[in-house]
Amino acid sequence: MSTHAAVEKVDPRRIAKGDVIKDPAADRWLTVHEVTTISAAVTGAYSFYGSGPDDRVTFEGHELVTRRIGD
Repeated sequence: MSTHAAVEKVDPRRIAKGDVIKDPAADRWLTVHEVTTISAAVTGAYSFYGSGPDDRVTFEGHELVTRRIGD
């Protein structure tokens, strides 16, 4: 994988299994293995899970997710 991979900012609803997304809190990249939607939140919330026990990042529906493209 290139250290200069292209990225795009997308709505969390566009994230799917296999996407590589930025975890801004931990400053790392996460390969999505599972997606959970929390519809009780005002704008909706989306949790993305990786392969490890600490691999989780959650975004509110109005936040944009940074996703790698072209890897």
